[in-house]
Amino acid sequence: MKRTMILLLSMLMLLLAACGKENDQQALLPGSPVEAAFTLEPKELVAGDTVTFSVKVTQDGQPVDDAKEVKFEWWKDGQEKHETIPAALQGDGVYTAQQTISEPGSYFVYYHVTARDFHNMQKTPFTVNSKAGDTPGATSSAPQAGTGQSHDHGAAGHANAETVDYHFSPADNIQVVTPAALTVHLMKDNKALDKATVKFEFWQGNDVKHSFADATETAAGQYVGNVQFPTAGDYTVKVHVEKGDIHDHKDFSLSIK
Repeated sequence: MKRTMILLLSMLMLLLAACGKENDQQALLPGSPVEAAFTLEPKELVAGDTVTFSVKVTQDGQPVDDAKEVKFEWWKDGQEKHETIPAALQGDGVYTAQQTISEPGSYFVYYHVTARDFHNMQKTPFTVNSKAGDTPGATSSAPQAGTGQSHDHGAAGHANAETVDYHFSPADNIQVVTPAALTVHLMKDNKALDKATVKFEFWQGNDVKHSFADATETAAGQYVGNVQFPTAGDYTVKVHVEKGDIHDHKDFSLSIK
C-alpha cells in the first residue's frame, strides 16, 4: 500500500510539473498581431480645413482601448520638418487627433500605434486643395505612398536610391551605465523592412571613439539593441541598416540624464 501511494504521488507530481511547463510555454507565446485601420476626414480637403486623423486598433477582431501610445506624424511633401500630434481614445478602439492645415499641396501622414508589445505604422498620402478663388494651379496631386522624406527627424541617410523610413523609439528614462533598449522600426515602400542587419552606433559630442551595439529583429521590421551610455549628456545615435542593395543610415539625437 505504501509503495502504491508513493507511486501515485510521484505520478501526480510529474503530471503537475508537465502542466506547469505547458502553461509557462503558452504564456511565452506572442499574442495575435495588433491591427490598425486608418481613415481621414473629410475626404476632400481644402486649405484652412480641420482634418481628423483616425485609427481603429484591434486584436483578434476586438477593440484595443489600452494602447500604450497612438500618434500621427504629418508633413508636406519635400519638407524636412514633421509635426507629431498625440491621439486621444474615443472608445471602441478608435483613436483620433485633429489638425488645421492652411497651405494647399501634397502631404503625408504616418500613424504610430504602440500596443501590447506591437508597433504599427503606415504612411498615407493626401492632398489639400486650394480654396475657391485662389490662384489656379496651386494644388498638387497626391504623391505615391513610399516616396518623400524619411519620416522621423534626424539627418537623412543614403540608400542607393532606395527609401527607408525610420521610427526611432528609445526606452523611457534611460539612466547612465544601465542597460537600456533602443528600438527602431523600419519601413520600405510602406511595408515592414524585415530580415535586415541593423546596428546602433553612438557617441557623445565630438568624441573620436564610437560605440556599437547589434540589434535583433523582434518582430517584422522591428529591431532592438541593448546599450549602455557611460556618462550623462547629449548623444548622437546612428542607425545602420543593410539588406541586399540597401545600405542606409540615419542620425538621431538622444539626451541622457
